Amino acid sequence: MNAQSQKFIGKYQVLRTVGFGGTCKVKLGIDTSTGKNVAIKIMKPDLDNETLNYVMAEVEAMSKLQHPNILRQLEYGTATYNKPSGSKQVSYIVLELAEIGDMFEVIANSGAFSEPLARYYFKRFLEGLRYCHSQGVIHRDIKIENALLDAAYEIKINDFGFAAPSTARDGTGVHKTKLGTEVNMSPELLARQAYYGPAVDSFAAAIICFTMISQHPPFLKAAPTDYYYKLIDKNHSKMFWDKHEQNKRPGYYSEEFKHFF
Repeated sequence: MNAQSQKFIGKYQVLRTVGFGGTCKVKLGIDTSTGKNVAIKIMKPDLDNETLNYVMAEVEAMSKLQHPNILRQLEYGTATYNKPSGSKQVSYIVLELAEIGDMFEVIANSGAFSEPLARYYFKRFLEGLRYCHSQGVIHRDIKIENALLDAAYEIKINDFGFAAPSTARDGTGVHKTKLGTEVNMSPELLARQAYYGPAVDSFAAAIICFTMISQHPPFLKAAPTDYYYKLIDKNHSKMFWDKHEQNKRPGYYSEEFKHFF
């Protein structure tokens, strides 16, 4: 590829598109100062104020988080995006690259994890999540698609667009905004009740753990209208596990896992 056909944002050479978000395109890039591959989120130019606030919340949260199980933010800024077709000003976020991709895709393609493997990953996910909470940050969109794997198959928590201070904006620690993905939402969040951030993050993390082992979530939503959730809510745990084991080998779920979940 000759220099005139290349694309650059600052010191980053921009390669191909690897993903899309509601606010951005995600590009594979190369840091020309180190030769390392990175992920570059290039923001859409016409973000409304509410969406821009979420972007800034993500930047602010990730700038204070440095942990081996959290995707690292390398740079944020505004620069000229130089392309063969012309140049334009863009806002961008540079992140470390998680080469393997998200855990949802891994499980969909490779199958459910064994309990020992799920235990390994869940422990490290919780270490990253506990660190977030210790730094006063709640995620509010914990889901299996936001659990990434890097080239060394280490798990990384990603996407802090809905992040907020654990103290809440008013300092009470009580949050009221309904955010996230329905299948991972806690009952109080679904019911639009006040909630504590670390509690809803932890609830969503448990859904990830179940999905690692089952290749599907335990229920579609934590509400009385959901058949599987109703079994748990009414303390019919044996029926819950029997139903989930119908198309699996007998004893698929260990007693240890059933007790944990």
